[in-house]
Amino acid sequence: MRDSFISSIYKVTKKDKNVLCIVGDIGAFLLRNYIKDFPNNYFNLGVAEANMVGVASGLAMSGKIPFVYTITPFITARPYEQIKVDVCYNNANVKLVGVGSGASYGTMGSTHHSLDDLALMSTLPNMTVISPSDPLEVEEAVFAAAKHVGPVYIRLTLKSKPLIYKREDFKIGKARVVRNGKDVAVIATGDMVEVAVDAASILEKENISCQIINMHTIKPIDERLIGDLSKKYKVIISIEEHSVMGGLGSAISSVLAQIPDNKALFKAMLR
Repeated sequence: MRDSFISSIYKVTKKDKNVLCIVGDIGAFLLRNYIKDFPNNYFNLGVAEANMVGVASGLAMSGKIPFVYTITPFITARPYEQIKVDVCYNNANVKLVGVGSGASYGTMGSTHHSLDDLALMSTLPNMTVISPSDPLEVEEAVFAAAKHVGPVYIRLTLKSKPLIYKREDFKIGKARVVRNGKDVAVIATGDMVEVAVDAASILEKENISCQIINMHTIKPIDERLIGDLSKKYKVIISIEEHSVMGGLGSAISSVLAQIPDNKALFKAMLR
């Protein structure tokens, strides 16, 4: 995921010189080609995340498209007030990119874990929240975020292997069907899409057929698809590497609660 973002930010900057890459003292070696070819588009603002977000907001107000990249808890929780006030209240065109989301940085300890970032970002006004499932979708998300006018948060884990399935064009707020099934609907996001696919293969041996949905956009969530699933399936399950409070599970529950005749049983799961 990380390497895919590095290559994607290079491609999108080559296409649009208004795109900037702002980092919090990480990834200098991986970004060496970017720094060499786009020295005026790269800013390392050090371990000063609140300032980094404020600077990005100012640059966005001047017509630039800043992508602010660092470890997830340091770009979501630490500068939260600046994101809320400087970016979201002003609908500034800032793109936040968190790497190592969930428990990806397991050996680094709890300071580097993020099981609340989707909740934090989803509650903010004007914020779009994207959680790509694989490296191919990371590139699609980066280009979509650059085109989208307004704040975007992209959640990256450390997955490196692409999922193999027929893909429709990537659209913010439009989920993708990874696998068809008739008994149970499983909605997953990020790395958990692959986990859901593996689980479906196991359940298939027990004669349980699972429809797998890649919900790459948490906000705005694909309400129409969730509504359709509630009519077709008696059981809907969500899987995410995040607290079930405020994440994918909560977003799905909110949609289902607004469907008057919903009879689907819903279970949110944290892996």
